[in-house]
Amino acid sequence: MNDIELVAASAEYAEQIKEYAAEFPADQMKVVPEEDRIPGLDNLEEYDSVEEWLEYCREMTGKTAWFLSVRKSDNKIIGALILRYKLEYDDDDPEFCSHIGYSVRPSERMKGYAKKQLRLGLLKAREAGLHNVRLICRDINTGSARTILSCGGRHVDSIYGEESGMNIDRYDISLD
Repeated sequence: MNDIELVAASAEYAEQIKEYAAEFPADQMKVVPEEDRIPGLDNLEEYDSVEEWLEYCREMTGKTAWFLSVRKSDNKIIGALILRYKLEYDDDDPEFCSHIGYSVRPSERMKGYAKKQLRLGLLKAREAGLHNVRLICRDINTGSARTILSCGGRHVDSIYGEESGMNIDRYDISLD
């Protein structure tokens, strides 16, 4: 895990955040009901600039934290992760809430970064005092399911979202 690190989203990475977001095609497989939302950069789509989004992130301190997975060798963002300290800070239907949401830059997928990123996110969750975390992914997102399972996830159940029209798998990971 020493080739990437989680760093707090900050203005230092504003240009890279824009580049990261631009790499996600509009016709990507939807993993969330909002077509322009990028997991891990939740709510970025609601702001006119990265700087405004970063201000929102600061306002949510103590409730939610956004991290960038940065490759140490070239200081490049390869992933993004959001940690919600309570499920109530997720803006989705309570049945579809998760403590952690994440994504990996499309050009950096299939390199093991998702697993490394999630493991680092679980350490952050433990540091924040969480004992169990809930994660969700679409039933057709087999890559995310494998990542969650490889990090100790236990499949809880599968549910259908009437509003989103998506089948969602729910997983729990014990941090104790």
